[in-house]
Amino acid sequence: MEFQPTPQTIIFLSFFIVIYLFVLLRNTIKNTIDLYDFLLLSSVAIIPLFYILTPELVVFLARLTGVSFSFLLLFGSLFVVTFIYLYRLNIKLTAQQKKIILLTQEVGLLRQALTQKTEGQEIKKRESES
Repeated sequence: MEFQPTPQTIIFLSFFIVIYLFVLLRNTIKNTIDLYDFLLLSSVAIIPLFYILTPELVVFLARLTGVSFSFLLLFGSLFVVTFIYLYRLNIKLTAQQKKIILLTQEVGLLRQALTQKTEGQEIKKRESES
């Protein structure tokens, strides 16, 4: 169950994490994503870094949880983060859908009120002409 990451793996993963976190941070500063999404998405990069840099702790956690293949902890934690992000995204989409329905109804009511107002003005104009 012991594993030792190679230097190439550590270098590649560190390079990927620096670029990925820079892009996430830039998007957070631009308000493209909010802070909570930044934390969730950055954990997708930080969890593998933790896994690579602390192999003894990961092996200990694997033995503690009874997992015979320690990579299952990595993939399981990444799936949990992904499902939390998807659940949050689903909540946001539902809220946006409700707003769209409400705004569509308001536009319909405003259009109806405007039509009634213009029809009323035309009737008054005809009555004043006759």
